[in-house]
This record gives sequence, structure tokens and C-alpha cells, in this order.
Amino acid sequence: MTGYFLPILAVDILGSVAMVVISLLCLYKARILRSTDPDNALFLYLMWITTGFTIFAISRSFGHILRQFLVLTANEQTWQAISAYSGSVNTATFMLVGLITLFFNQTWNINQKILSSRKRLEAAHGKLVDLNQTLEHKVIQRTEKLTSSEHKCRRIFEQSLDTIIVTDHKFQIMEINPAGIALTGYGREEIMEMGLGGFFSHASDWEQLSRKIAAKEYILNEEAEFSRKDQESLLVLITGGVDYGAFGCAKTHHFIIKNVNEKRQMERQIAQADKLAALGELSAGVAHEINNPLGIILGYAQLLLKESPEHQEDLKIIEKHVKNCKGVVSDLLSFSRKGSSEQGMVDVNKVIDDVVKFLSNHSDFRNIEITLTPDTGDRLNVRGNEQELSQVLINLMINACHAVDKKGRIQIRTMKDMDEKISIMVRDDGKGIEERHLSKIFDPFFTTKPVGQGTGLGLSVGYGIIKRHHGDIRVQSRKGKGTVFTILLPAGETKA
Repeated sequence: MTGYFLPILAVDILGSVAMVVISLLCLYKARILRSTDPDNALFLYLMWITTGFTIFAISRSFGHILRQFLVLTANEQTWQAISAYSGSVNTATFMLVGLITLFFNQTWNINQKILSSRKRLEAAHGKLVDLNQTLEHKVIQRTEKLTSSEHKCRRIFEQSLDTIIVTDHKFQIMEINPAGIALTGYGREEIMEMGLGGFFSHASDWEQLSRKIAAKEYILNEEAEFSRKDQESLLVLITGGVDYGAFGCAKTHHFIIKNVNEKRQMERQIAQADKLAALGELSAGVAHEINNPLGIILGYAQLLLKESPEHQEDLKIIEKHVKNCKGVVSDLLSFSRKGSSEQGMVDVNKVIDDVVKFLSNHSDFRNIEITLTPDTGDRLNVRGNEQELSQVLINLMINACHAVDKKGRIQIRTMKDMDEKISIMVRDDGKGIEERHLSKIFDPFFTTKPVGQGTGLGLSVGYGIIKRHHGDIRVQSRKGKGTVFTILLPAGETKA
């Protein structure tokens, strides 16, 4: 009986061992698949079910081998005692496999939803990546445009020939362009410590402008007078307004300031030239009409002086005043004269030297310090009439002498600029000219001197002479600071 039982026993034992080995191999393969894709539900199911089958195979194989061993050793009662436990383990393991299979469908559905959501998330992620790249590209483009725009604005700010000033809400200067630094004459550090109102020559002008800005939040082409660091006054036009900036930015003020000093001077000179032309025509006619009767009166007065000694004092008074009148008429004729004969090359430095030597002997100039600063380069030659130019310089020197009250300092300087213009500057440290009189000083018969001390024709005659020499005469003055007259003449032939 035992001989017939051995083949069955061998098959049972070998089959049990083979079942364990096969289940372990299946579990190993399932774990490999699981490691390649941890999120795959099918691989998870295979690992769970192979695990269950492996437990079942080990439990059943162990039970079979143990039963055969106990039967062969005549311990069947022992097997009867433990067979129930072995069977319960097998049953539990089989139920585990069944439950895994039973709930796999639900797990699979959940996995499909997860995979679907994952695909949607991946698609959304792809779109987000595309959007992010597009956004980055747009940000780069906008940044480049912003940088280019900022560069253009900075170039406009830096290269503008007009002054551009940015201030805070208290009108404290925050930014100023190079044109503004050149206009004011101050350094950048000095300007940053100043308020805009500090540049105005008259505090009332700034108070009026600041009130307009507070009321309207802008000003347009307002005229004012600026004072440079060197105390020179400039006429300017100011346009400005309030800038509230972006959200959260503090309020600022932006101003554009245009220097119209030279333009206004040119307009005044043109008006002056028109006025003097009309007055010249009128003066010439009046002078000729008066000159003949004055000559007759003077002749008869001198004749009576010889024939009527008893009336000599009265006749001398008549003679004196008639000569004064003829002097005024002579000045009128000089003022109205349109041409000058006998023109040639004139050495400006020599003319000035002769004038200074001539006036130094006059009693009015004894207490005046006269300083000459001639140009040390080429000879300063102009084409003109030496006598007329001497007349203009003598008149300017006499006016300067009166301005310093016969005790002060007069400076004369000559120079030649890059535009082939020769300039003669006559500066005094006298009482200066009031601003309201500056536009009238070249008008005929205008004078601020007391009655009897001037006819008011000296500067107007000088103005006409310089214009006939194709030149220009300018004046700068401040009350109590002195006066500077500048004569500009075109250079003639230069000889070493």
C-alpha cells in the first residue's frame, strides 16, 4: 500500500513546492511591474492578487506537506487537531483574493477618473506653460518698449534746450536738466537744496504764480524775471502743471522754462530802431528849420555886441543860449544823419587808449580809477569812422563818470569772439539804471539827469553811429550794482 502511495505523496509535495515557487515568481513579476508605474491600478491589482495567491499557496502547501508528514508518522490525530486552523487560513486567504477581485472594478473606475483628471491636469499644465511663455515674451516686449520709452524721455529731458524742472508738492526741486543748470548758473547740488521760488528776482512774481497753480493746477506762458547766481536777470516764460502720477505716487509739479531774454531784447531793439528811424526823419526836418533862424539870431547878437557895449551882458546871455540851442540842433543832425563819409580801418584799442588819455586830463575823472583790459591777440580792426567811434566812447565814459558820482571805478575791456565780432565793454560800479528806464535810454531827449546837465541825445546819437557801423549796443544794469554797456562791431581786416 505504501508503495502505491509514494508517487501520490511525491506529486503532492512537489506540486505544493512548485505552487509556492510559481506564486513567488508571480509576486516578484508583479512587484517589478508595480515599480515601473506606481500609479497604474492594474499593476496594483496584480500585486495584491499575487500576494493573496502566494499566501494561499504557502498556507495550502505547508498544510499538505504537514498532513503527509503526520500521516506517515502515524500522527493523524495531531493533524485532525490542526487541520481546522489550516483550512481557516486557506479560506481567509481565498476570501482575500475574492475581495480583491470584487473591489477591483470600483478601484479601476476610480483609477480611470484619476487618470482622466491627470490628463486634464497635464493639458491644463501645458496650457499654463504656453501662457507663461507667452506672458514672459510679452513681459520682455513690454520691458523693452518701456526701456526704449524711458530712454527717449531721458534723452528729451537731457537734450532739451529749454529748462525742465520737476519739484515735489512743496516746490522743492527734485530733477533739473542740463539746460536748467546752465540757465541758473548754480551747481546741481546747490539747486537740489533750493526751492523753485528762490530763482525769482521778485518774490511777488512767485507768490502770484504759486497761487495760480494752487487754483488751476497749471500755468501757461507766464512771464517772470529769473535771477542767476551771478545776479544777472533773465526774462523767462514758465509753463507748468500738477502731476499726480500713478496710484500711490506723491504729487509733483513739472515746469518748462524758456529763456526769452535775447528775443525780448531783439524785439525791443527792432522797436527802438523803428522809433529812432521815425524820430530821425522828424529831427532832421526840425533841425534844419531851427538851425537857420538860430544862425541869424546868433549873427545879429554878435553884431550888436560890437555896436552896443551898454547891452553887452544881455547880448552875451543871448549868445550863450543860442549856442546851446545850436549844439542841440547839431546833435539832432548827427542823430538823423543816415550815412558817414571817410570810413577806413580803425584800431579799436588805439581809439580807446586815445579816449582814456584825453579824459584823464579832465577834472571830473581825477578821482576815478580807470582800468583797461585790451585783447592781447591780433589787432582789433573795424571798418568805420574813428571820430564817430571816439564820440560814442567819450559819451559812455562821461555817463559812467556821472553814474559813479566822479569817484569810483570804470573798467574797459576789448575782446574778439569766434564769430569775428569785436566787443567793447564799459563797466562802472555806480548807482545803476532802474529797470523801468532800461527800455528808454536810447530814446532821443530821454535823460534821468537834472535839468541843464544833459540833452538826452548822447546815447541815441551813439546808438545811431553804432548801427551805421553795422554793429549793436547793449546794456545790462541793476539798481545799486552798476551798469555795463557792450558795443559789438564786425571785425575788419586783421594785421599783425
